[in-house]
Amino acid sequence: MKGFGEQKESKQKSNKNTKPSIEQIINQAFKFHSQGNILEAAKNYQYLINKGFKDHRVFSNYGSILQNLGKLKEAESSQLKAIELNPDFAQAHYNLGIILKDLGNLQKAELSTRKAIKLNPDFAQAHYNLGIILKDLGKLKEAESSQLKAIELNPNFAEAYINLGTILQENGNLQEAELSTRKAIEIKPDFANAHYNLGNTLSAIGKLQDAEFSYCKAIKIRPDFAQAHYNLGNVLRDLGKLQDAEFSYRKAIKLNPNLLEAHTNLGIVLRDLGKLDEAKISTRKALELNPDYPEAHLNIGNILMDIGNLIEAKNYYKKSIRFGNLSGAKAELIKCNAILSDWSDQRTQTIYLEKLGIEGKAVEPLSLMFVEDSALKQLQRSKNLYKEKYARPTKKIKSTKKNKIHIGYFSADFSVHPVMQLIAPLFELHDKSRFEIYLYSFVPIEDKNTERAKKSGCIFRDIKYLSDIEAVQLARSDKLDIAVDLMGYTANNRMPIFSYRVAPIQINFLGYPGSIGSDTIDYILADKIVIPNNHEQFYTEKILRMPSCYLCNDDKIKIDKEPLFRKDFNLPDQGFIFTCFNHNKKITPNEFDIWMRLLIKIKGSVLWLRQPNEWAVRNLQREAEKRNVDANRLIFASKVPFSKHLARHSLGDLGLDTFNYNGHATTTDALWSGLPILTKMGESFTARVSSTLLTSIGIPELITYDENEYENTALRLASNEDELFELKSRIAKLRDKSPLFNSKLYTQDLENIYLELMIESS
Repeated sequence: MKGFGEQKESKQKSNKNTKPSIEQIINQAFKFHSQGNILEAAKNYQYLINKGFKDHRVFSNYGSILQNLGKLKEAESSQLKAIELNPDFAQAHYNLGIILKDLGNLQKAELSTRKAIKLNPDFAQAHYNLGIILKDLGKLKEAESSQLKAIELNPNFAEAYINLGTILQENGNLQEAELSTRKAIEIKPDFANAHYNLGNTLSAIGKLQDAEFSYCKAIKIRPDFAQAHYNLGNVLRDLGKLQDAEFSYRKAIKLNPNLLEAHTNLGIVLRDLGKLDEAKISTRKALELNPDYPEAHLNIGNILMDIGNLIEAKNYYKKSIRFGNLSGAKAELIKCNAILSDWSDQRTQTIYLEKLGIEGKAVEPLSLMFVEDSALKQLQRSKNLYKEKYARPTKKIKSTKKNKIHIGYFSADFSVHPVMQLIAPLFELHDKSRFEIYLYSFVPIEDKNTERAKKSGCIFRDIKYLSDIEAVQLARSDKLDIAVDLMGYTANNRMPIFSYRVAPIQINFLGYPGSIGSDTIDYILADKIVIPNNHEQFYTEKILRMPSCYLCNDDKIKIDKEPLFRKDFNLPDQGFIFTCFNHNKKITPNEFDIWMRLLIKIKGSVLWLRQPNEWAVRNLQREAEKRNVDANRLIFASKVPFSKHLARHSLGDLGLDTFNYNGHATTTDALWSGLPILTKMGESFTARVSSTLLTSIGIPELITYDENEYENTALRLASNEDELFELKSRIAKLRDKSPLFNSKLYTQDLENIYLELMIESS
């Protein structure tokens, strides 16, 4: 027994000293590699290579490990060595293709992957990777074919279905993309990337609720999926769920603090929520991550505009344009310059306006109406904006038989706002025996005007805290026959509510002076002057025309009766007073040139303007001096209570209208106060409003049709005291007789239109 034991010990010692064979090392390396123990596998591969062992499998596998470790150039060399040893080894060509793709050399990556496929036509993974490379090269049709081939070879290839879906989406085949991605989920139900990609496709289709569900599913499977949290935030924002969107963006940032777009979009949502300081912090964080990021510069500019820091905002818009040439930044720069009355670069503005919002990304059309009179461009911009930002899946709504016709008005402006100033009596005067009137309010801050709306006898719905979908569900439950949007593309609008559709008949009215460019807004309320028959081509809506002016007015507005004197408003004791109380952003060099010539020709005259921001005051004074007019002849009217503002019109002699965007409520105020307003009729809706107001009150001779006539008429009236006195006397007499200031008649006329629409639709 002892001998046996000694013999055994000797044998064990002999085995311990015996070195493993090359074949054993290769097998051990392959075993480690297959188990995912790449560091041990790498040691074995390195040992073999150092010993001069030449096996194409060793070099290829070692190259794959080097690639996983991020050593791409070394990985490339190792794969090339494998190919040198065995030019027909498809796996090495395939692996080299992956490495070359990671190195950014897509053309060579394509060649290597095609070589692998040529050597092994049934190599499904190679067809799949070729599809990814071709997609990155922009060869979408070839990429689609490659993914289809991969699926043909492996019908359960979930990743190939996902990539096929992505390619189909980029090609605009959204329904096919959805089907392909759903197939990937069918194969691998717990595949987070598939649910994420499905969310992307559904979002692009406009199925936002379904997209929300898909992103939530991806996050449930993989809670640390930062990009899914970010995209969920985008969808929630589009759904009007701003607080939830804020939470999702913050979660994405927590998971990936360097996610640039999440910081930027969080800033946008915080701005929409009115949290301007937080919005600024979030957007500045995006700029820390990328100082040249154009979207962040644009968003900082918007926040600064809201705060009132116009000069700094302008600088950020310029940076955004410099770094990214963004359409949105160009539009905001034009708007900012208009508010500043900065006309220093009209040439660049003219170049921008040629294609802005018509080609490339959509822009908000409203601010461009102040600087350009083009009905066609306004329509094109609106159509592009609707398609890009507001299009949603639409449900057909049918009217139901009821005792009353249900009308719903939607607005964020049931407060101190010109829209509420004009429309308030309509709510009070509607015939409640025939009409059930609903007011859907999303007023950010309520005031006494909101209280007036609540006491009007209408059913008041506060929907500011409801998401768009929740608001739609509420409005549909009220069984509306007609829904009236009082906002269009103005600030704080809720256009998606109308995109989903809440009534069989939907009308664009009052708040937005132009076409929405949507197939879900059926009508626009107008008249024969703001939209004549030969202008109907500039509107996607059918035209409803009021018998007189489309604009409603409150005939119960009080004018302060206290005696007023020129000195109370810094006006000279003697001399002619031209007035323009329109917002200064409506003033362009065209009318200002005329106004300054009038001041030169009418000795002792002054121009009485609405008080703008401090920079605009200086700019307008500077522009006056450039035209050889003493800056002191521009008098700026500070803000006073509305009844007193109406009263002070009596100190003016002649109102001068702006061209591209007339006075709307401001022209109404002047006429109600007895002040004649001289206008020039233009092409677009905004350039024709004062003309319809003057026609309705019965003073059409104050409408001119070109700049020469406008200037000559102003000069004649300023030089003819008797004619001007006669005009003022006529306005005073006509005010109580004309349909313009007859709220009851206006309400009856509008109700007749509603009744006709119901008869036509039945």
